[in-house]
Amino acid sequence: MKKNGRKLLPLLLVLFLFCRPFAAKGADEMQKEISLGQKVSADVEKQWERVADPALSARLNMALNRMVPYLSRPLPYEVRVVREEMVNAFSLPGGIVYFTTGMLGFLRSDAEIAAILAHELIHADKRHVMIQAARSSKISLAALVLLVASQGSAGPMILTSLAQVAVTNSYSRDLEREADKEGLKVLIRAGYPASAMVTCLEAMIHDQLKRPCVDPGVFMTHPELTERVEYIVREARDAGFPIRRKNALNLLRSSIRGKDDGTICLFVDETKIWSLPRKPGSEKLLAGAAEKIDEFLQMETPPYEIQVISVGGKNALRIGPSVVVREPLPEGSESLDSMRSALVASLGEARQKHQGAKYLH
Repeated sequence: MKKNGRKLLPLLLVLFLFCRPFAAKGADEMQKEISLGQKVSADVEKQWERVADPALSARLNMALNRMVPYLSRPLPYEVRVVREEMVNAFSLPGGIVYFTTGMLGFLRSDAEIAAILAHELIHADKRHVMIQAARSSKISLAALVLLVASQGSAGPMILTSLAQVAVTNSYSRDLEREADKEGLKVLIRAGYPASAMVTCLEAMIHDQLKRPCVDPGVFMTHPELTERVEYIVREARDAGFPIRRKNALNLLRSSIRGKDDGTICLFVDETKIWSLPRKPGSEKLLAGAAEKIDEFLQMETPPYEIQVISVGGKNALRIGPSVVVREPLPEGSESLDSMRSALVASLGEARQKHQGAKYLH
């Protein structure tokens, strides 16, 4: 072993000396990209006021820190917020991601924020702004960097081009698709529901239908939103992550609450589903029903899968494959038929809060 090790030493030394210039070149190019992004960010923040909110920054950084380990390049990734009503998010060369206050107001959960962030981080990680700007200018990436670094007359024009690509999200379809698909993988690996990327796009679809003439902002030259939803759903399912929208929307959540009239009630969101007289065992019965509802009542559940059926001569309430509760019921409890009606109503109310989806597809 020692003799073989001695023979390998010269070869390893040659490889080290040969590869070192390439590693140094790569690091130098990355540093130029980071510097480029900082120049563009200075222009962005001349146009829009940067929002300084420690609580909001902590919320965004929490999502960022969960995703960075799954990115391929060691950029100094950062999330910033600018005050702007337009619903938009964009990334710059070097890893700076911006959310507008309009986008943060539009998104409904931390999971949806994470979905948009994952998409933008892939744009940064894969150098999409640089690639798109080089394509638009009909030059190579290396030439693009040199033009800016040289401080020549073309520098300001290229910086403007980079900012335009970033802020308007003017990516080619292949780059946009890569950001969606790779962003979905990062989102899932970071522990967020795959459905979050679907629900925020569906909300954009619904928003466009309501206001078709509004500045498209983040939607500008992307593939059609419906097309994006379709291939993201397909990617998620192929990876073993079926779409469960309520996980991203924080809807169809059950809770148990006591009332002053001596009853104890099961709620789904703010809809009362079932009530029992407060007696020994009532809370346990409701807790068991709530557990089944949380698992099996999904935004995607067809109403006809919520049924009162007969099991062994007794009635039972079923959601999909699971029996939620069955007779005999405690004396004074509401009927299973009324419980079924309330569950269907709560499902309808949840869907009204998220109208862009085609639930039965």
